[in-house]
Amino acid sequence: MRRFNILLMVASLLIVAVAHAQSVPRSTFGVLEDVQEMMEAERYQEAKAALEALVVKTQELPYDYAVANQYLAHTSIVLDDTERARSALEAALEITEIPVETRADMNIFYGTLLLGEAEYELAQSVLEEWYAVAERPTPDQIFSVTYANYMSGDISRAEELIEQTLALSKEPKESWYQLYYQILFDLKKFDAAELVLQGMISRNPSSINFWRMLVSHYLQLEESSDALASFMVAYNNDLIDRETDLEQIVTLYGYIDVPEKAARLLEQWIAEGKIPNDADTLKQLGSMWLMARERKNALTVLEKAAALAPDGSTFVMLGGIFFENENWSKSYDAYQDALRVGGLEDPLRISLLAGISAYQAGNNEDARQALRAAAESDEYRAQAEALLKQLDGR
Repeated sequence: MRRFNILLMVASLLIVAVAHAQSVPRSTFGVLEDVQEMMEAERYQEAKAALEALVVKTQELPYDYAVANQYLAHTSIVLDDTERARSALEAALEITEIPVETRADMNIFYGTLLLGEAEYELAQSVLEEWYAVAERPTPDQIFSVTYANYMSGDISRAEELIEQTLALSKEPKESWYQLYYQILFDLKKFDAAELVLQGMISRNPSSINFWRMLVSHYLQLEESSDALASFMVAYNNDLIDRETDLEQIVTLYGYIDVPEKAARLLEQWIAEGKIPNDADTLKQLGSMWLMARERKNALTVLEKAAALAPDGSTFVMLGGIFFENENWSKSYDAYQDALRVGGLEDPLRISLLAGISAYQAGNNEDARQALRAAAESDEYRAQAEALLKQLDGR
């Protein structure tokens, strides 16, 4: 790609050289011809040195000085010396004695360079100046002006320009449609934005990135069912190739209150090796089974998760299962494990549940200890003290 770009640049320099043949003195044009030969031979440093010398030599000749700096900027870009390219272009643009057409050529070059440097507001100003006098701008050039406006925050102007870009192009680039979508979304033209995405997918239905954009579109609008439906179309067409996509599908099924489907898919993908069989995944699977009220399945996977990586919230879920099953000794042990491991959002609530479990199991001393800890909380004090009084009466 770099070689291709260099050849394009060399060709561009040749065109400029011919155009300026009658406009600069023979001595200046001779140097430009020599530079052209150096560039074609890939003697870039030598070409740059010759142009640096020409810039010094032509300081008293404004038009020659501007052209020399323009060439120097192109050569510096080839050598990845963006800083020198920029200073050369800025020096050239300070010259007032250059034709409108030549200044326009410099402005499009300078503006594009500024875009690469992420100086969007200055790029916008330079490129809009160019666009105001451009006679037949290409779609690629208009897109540069579009992007500068978008990144500078002028979204409405960007919409106007991107529509011109697309209208003039026989083969619009998908990246242009992507920016068009983002512009419409930012302008809250959600239906129009969705149509752009649908068009992108219809042109390239095998692009998983476009499907992800559609999913993201629906999620931003809080349309979870549509997001899931889009993901499942991609999945059923064998386009899903990323673990995070599968995990998001599981999450979406849980979010729209279909936890059993989420659990069964997650279980399937673990078995197929598409999602790792680690503690975090098993914890998520256990949570889905709990949401589906499948306590037996939840217990099995949560015990495996706790064995792989002890985690406070995992033990809390285990404690909850045992608590609902009235297996008081095990619920007490699970809650104590949760308190021991830590990382809990509300440890005093877990102390209360541990105290209740021990009370129900007849473990009076363990119950007292846990309930006294829970009584430190304003929220749980009344319930804890009531149980403590009952223990004193045993």
